[in-house]
Amino acid sequence: MKNILTTKQFTKEEIEKILSRALLMESDLKEGRVEKLLSDKVIACIFFEPSTRTRLSFETAAIRLGANIISVENAEVSSSSFKGETIEDTARILSCYADAIVMRHNKPGAVEIAAGVSTKPIINAGDGANQHPSQALLDVYTIKKEHGRLDNLSVAFAGDLKNSRPLHSLIPILLFYPNNTFYFISPRELAIPEDLRKELKDKKIKFIETQNLEETLPKVNVLYMTRVQKERFKNIEDYEKVKDLYLLKKVHLELLKKEAIIMHALPRVNEIDHAIDNDKRACYFRQAENGLYVRMALLLYIFGL
Repeated sequence: MKNILTTKQFTKEEIEKILSRALLMESDLKEGRVEKLLSDKVIACIFFEPSTRTRLSFETAAIRLGANIISVENAEVSSSSFKGETIEDTARILSCYADAIVMRHNKPGAVEIAAGVSTKPIINAGDGANQHPSQALLDVYTIKKEHGRLDNLSVAFAGDLKNSRPLHSLIPILLFYPNNTFYFISPRELAIPEDLRKELKDKKIKFIETQNLEETLPKVNVLYMTRVQKERFKNIEDYEKVKDLYLLKKVHLELLKKEAIIMHALPRVNEIDHAIDNDKRACYFRQAENGLYVRMALLLYIFGL
């Protein structure tokens, strides 16, 4: 049984295999010849936190591959969790009904706990501020499509780097590829966690922490904007203090390289001016589309297909 809980579980070879399968899924889907390889499967999607892209792309991926879907959104109040049911019992019950489970939870580590008792494979669709492996895989798929490589890149992350699931999930994959440089742009309150800082230092990875967006823009191939996550703050005053510190505006495009790309896991609140959307470097909607192909590949991966 193949669970997908964290990007740190993968080898470089497994990453490459998933990316290749995603490329095949994209080609097959666009040519109208997707095999219904999961026609005998039921996929359960249970989300304890809100989701648009992750939940709907997983459900679409399953349908495209011929599977049936059982789904719970807002499970914190619309499932037996509201009555006090534990995540372990929820996982045991879903294992009785479905062949695989896609789960998002607000508590870090909750999906791993569920996987510990589930008799069916579980995909982590985001657990608190911890991991979001399918997002990271669609991110590297996007970078490779846009740049043709995953090495020799300068990658900047801007915004809430303390709570960013995409950052925490994407960095371990990019560390497989040589000569990448990382820029972390954030206020001190939202800087990268100390364990990530230590890991990068121990592995002698080149990285720069800064609070200056404008100075960094001309240096990067990839600019990854992140949302300051209101739901991760204990009080609204702390959120209000930092929420508007990094806003990408049209004037900033003059500082970016012509071949640079702008990424965002979405939803955006006000991190990226809508006037940027039509610039060819803005790839966040292409990035979201790529999530469908990658999640098709991941569903096949957990079944060993």
